[in-house]
Amino acid sequence: MASEARSYDKIVYLLQGGGALGAYQAGVCQALLEHQCEPDWVVGTSIGAINASIIAGNEPQDRIAKLKEFWNMVTVPVPEFIGPENNMLVLQSFNYWVAQWILMYGVPHFFKPKYITPSLFINNTPDKISFYDTTELRTTLEKVVNFKLINQKRVRLTLGAVRIRGGLDVHFDNTKQIIGPEHIMASSALPPGFPAIKIDGEYYWDGGVSSNTPFSVLLEEKISQKLLCFLVNLFTRPEYIPTSLMDIYKYKKEIEFASRHQEVLHYFYELHYLKHAIDILSKTVHDPNIEKMLKKIAQYRHPTSLNIVRFHYRDPASSLWSKDFNFASVAINDHWQHGYNDVQKAFKFSTWLNEMVDESGALVHEF
Repeated sequence: MASEARSYDKIVYLLQGGGALGAYQAGVCQALLEHQCEPDWVVGTSIGAINASIIAGNEPQDRIAKLKEFWNMVTVPVPEFIGPENNMLVLQSFNYWVAQWILMYGVPHFFKPKYITPSLFINNTPDKISFYDTTELRTTLEKVVNFKLINQKRVRLTLGAVRIRGGLDVHFDNTKQIIGPEHIMASSALPPGFPAIKIDGEYYWDGGVSSNTPFSVLLEEKISQKLLCFLVNLFTRPEYIPTSLMDIYKYKKEIEFASRHQEVLHYFYELHYLKHAIDILSKTVHDPNIEKMLKKIAQYRHPTSLNIVRFHYRDPASSLWSKDFNFASVAINDHWQHGYNDVQKAFKFSTWLNEMVDESGALVHEF
């Protein structure tokens, strides 16, 4: 499979945020790496930023082991589920109990609770106001990520965050700056649970606050290349009608963090086709006035060709609104295995790998 993948100019991983659901991404990445689809560029937000940094910050032969090391470190040591696996009420009760455990005690090597409520702080700075302390995450990242390797730029790394002042989307990028643990932590600083991270005098929050799907990065950079993009989504818009308060919490979270990647892709198709058509017209129309106008508009055409392979995490009916902070081993292992299996299925029917796109547009393959 490596030869087909390498017929593209670049392989890109785009990893959405989603807390504990990031184990699904790790399973996807493990399978892609085993199929020798090594990335040239990794883009991530929140937990996607952590997975992305582990991949970019390790030698190819060490990436899977380091992903497993991180996820083993942040797995919560709660008792294993014992009971009938087809009893929805029992499963949901177990998941609810795990959520309460984590809210009370935090996640090892990741975050721990502050026992003074942040509502008592007035006139403080955003890096001091949160329910949890993420200091341990820095130590964890230093164990699983080689920052010297990241800053050698062998693999491009882009991390999504939000600059609090102005509420602006920002992208930390190792081709433009030196990346350290603080940049990953900034991309993962979801308020009010986690504190903002201060970098060079500015405060930053989790990129998922504004845009949880980092697809826009590809649209901003007009690269004259053919890209094979693996997009891993952890949230999706549900089709059912919520029937309880817990369902409403869950539904709201799905809509918030699914982002509007579908609309972005739709508008990208339309604009990409339009810009390509304008470019063709500018070369064939000979009326001086129209030609001048078309050439001016043609400056905005997008030269990138995208073959997008999108993997979607699908949660079981027993999952609750707390699924993104359910770091219990049974949940983490299940997410990882589903991600791994989805890629294996995709490669069994790998016609998508040979579908090359010309500069007029893009293709999307759903798994």
